[in-house]
Amino acid sequence: MSVRLRLVLNLLAWAVFIPVLNLLFTSLERNRILTTSGLSVSIIAGTLVLWLGLIYWRCVPSTANLAVRFAYLAIYLTVALLLGIAALWGAFWVTVLIYGL
Repeated sequence: MSVRLRLVLNLLAWAVFIPVLNLLFTSLERNRILTTSGLSVSIIAGTLVLWLGLIYWRCVPSTANLAVRFAYLAIYLTVALLLGIAALWGAFWVTVLIYGL
């Protein structure tokens, strides 16, 4: 598997996991099993950020040139931000479709 394909698949898995987590925690909260508090949301957000860091560390190729490395980081963070926004938008609409407003 090429490095580019591995990077794309890992980022897509990360983006798909955001709506899945949203549905899981919404169903737990609606069934009164677990209340979504600031602590649980911050733990989930921290885990997602750590996952992004692990993807960057494992999948983005390293170079000797520092300028190229910073360019890779900037591109990676931009793509991850756009994917995260799209995943949050999708999570909202999936939740609305399943549970309503």
